[in-house]
Amino acid sequence: MNFKYLLIITVSFVLCSPIMDKAENEIKQFFPESIQIHHNLYKPDKKILKSIQNTVRQKFFRKEDNCWHIVSKDSSNYYAILDNVKGKSLPITFLTVFDESGRVYDSSIIKYREAYGGEVANKSWLNQFSNYTDSSDYKVGSSISGISGATISVNSVSKGINKLSILVDYIIKDFNEQL
Repeated sequence: MNFKYLLIITVSFVLCSPIMDKAENEIKQFFPESIQIHHNLYKPDKKILKSIQNTVRQKFFRKEDNCWHIVSKDSSNYYAILDNVKGKSLPITFLTVFDESGRVYDSSIIKYREAYGGEVANKSWLNQFSNYTDSSDYKVGSSISGISGATISVNSVSKGINKLSILVDYIIKDFNEQL
């Protein structure tokens, strides 16, 4: 029985490693001269999760998210969050980086698993989220450009970034309380 659990944990660790490695490489590309990068799992209160899910109308993929606190060379703080959203049938793994005021600094698609709709990984499309906050308009068609043939992916990623823009306020608050 214990061997079975050990095997499951080992396989999970091995399979997750490439995604975590790619996320950390993206962070290092965003901040090549960072002073500190600290990783942790952030597990918000159930009430917070439910409130965010109801606001955005999208569920969290997991009850915790991989987060990084980055201190840049100029002593600015940034927060990166790795999350998944549901594509047509498979998850889309994405990374969003926020500045210390909760504005989207950058975002990237870490793993796109669908056969169609991969255009959401284009930097030109993702750049439209720069400087968005939790109060920005994330509605596809008005503030967010749609992509023909990628409707589900566009809506999922847009809602996912919106969801994280609300969550990051709690992450920043919790981090500042720990100081």
